[in-house]
Amino acid sequence: MTRFSSSLVALPLALIAGACSSSFESRYQAALPIEQRHPIEVKAEVTTLAVGTDTSGRLTGRSQSEVAGFLQGYNADGGTTLEIQSPSSARWTKQTEGEVREIAALYGVPSNRIRVTQVVPGPGDYPGLKLAYGRYVASVPSCENPDWSENLAMTWDNTSYSNLGCSMQKNMAAMAADPRDLVRARPLDPVSSSERRDTVVGKYEKGESPSSERTKGDSGKLAPTKSGTERE
Repeated sequence: MTRFSSSLVALPLALIAGACSSSFESRYQAALPIEQRHPIEVKAEVTTLAVGTDTSGRLTGRSQSEVAGFLQGYNADGGTTLEIQSPSSARWTKQTEGEVREIAALYGVPSNRIRVTQVVPGPGDYPGLKLAYGRYVASVPSCENPDWSENLAMTWDNTSYSNLGCSMQKNMAAMAADPRDLVRARPLDPVSSSERRDTVVGKYEKGESPSSERTKGDSGKLAPTKSGTERE
């Protein structure tokens, strides 16, 4: 009987200990800043475009527009190497490659950034020419599968939803023109004015306003005016 009673006591104590541990973990996570609860991750990926052609290897009108849009994305993503993946078995690839190079030149892509590789399409692969380049993408993996199942009215922790801050973090990731800016600072402009920078820092250290001094003409006040009916 004693042995049976002790087991009944030990079981609730174990459940309470587990509940406290889980409750502490949830409160700890809820207390973290948003950027730590839902960090933005930057990773490299390869973007590709299958280039459509006619039977002679010439780009179709639609393909020309697609290649132009692809190259605009390449420039916006700060691409370094543009790869032309050419199937080695096709005879018309030189025609397609030449047209792609012409469009690339129109969009300011230097010829030394274009690399041609011969590929052998596997079963089910696109048999034509492809364009590819590497770029960086920002995402928030912890917000990919949001969970709103918890009923906050039935908890004792007074915590927020685990997804709080996901919208802000995902918007930040989407708005970054260059995702690499989220993980490292850009170098200073070589033509930046060090003299002006020293002046601003010096004023800040003295507790002065770093803005330029204003003259009377910079007051922003309008000149006094009189209506046509007023007398001098």
